[in-house]
Amino acid sequence: MYSKENRAALRLDVLGLFLAGLINTFLALFDAGIIFGPGTDARQSDLLLRATWIADHTLRWQGGWLFWFAVTLSFAWSYFALGRHLDAAARSWCNLAIGMALIAAAVDLVGVLVNLTVLPELAQALTEPPTESNSELQVVFRSTERLANALTNVTAFGLYSFAGMLLLPPIFATPSYPRRLAWLGVAEWGIAVIATGLLVLAPALATGPLLVAFALYAPWVWGNAIWLLRGKPAP
Repeated sequence: MYSKENRAALRLDVLGLFLAGLINTFLALFDAGIIFGPGTDARQSDLLLRATWIADHTLRWQGGWLFWFAVTLSFAWSYFALGRHLDAAARSWCNLAIGMALIAAAVDLVGVLVNLTVLPELAQALTEPPTESNSELQVVFRSTERLANALTNVTAFGLYSFAGMLLLPPIFATPSYPRRLAWLGVAEWGIAVIATGLLVLAPALATGPLLVAFALYAPWVWGNAIWLLRGKPAP
């Protein structure tokens, strides 16, 4: 039987898993696609038009990236919320997964802060009357965009994906864990790792696997929440 404290912790973990699915699969896509999407290279290939949009919609841009703190923290929390309920014999795998997720979150937040604070200032400078240093500002702006993308969309996502892979051994080692849900996890994190490789080697081909990985995340993480709610055996 669970103690009162353990039941409260379990409810918190279930809530965290449900919020992670909602935020990372649905709200994050809305945020990235609608709120600050017009200022990104994915939606607008012209650098000066991107900079102009960011300068003209600075609060909207910053508000969108502020929400990314919730995306990052809920995603990282989901590893802990699930990992501590898996088989104790494979706890070292869980600890590695949680540690990698925390590193991913730290990298992610650095990229978020670059988008939140540095890019708006560069965009504002680029939209001022042309000067001799305008071309240099374009180079700095483009380089800063690439740095933020490399931190948030490539490195952090890749670390999250490998952290998910590290959860698979303890998942399969936990007798009460549903097998179908375990194989859904294999699909989710396997596709995420493939997407990471494509982001590095062939970014133009990464969109499809990324969308599949995002689509699978909510069913998988909500399935974990339901497993906990249905009363998996107490450790």
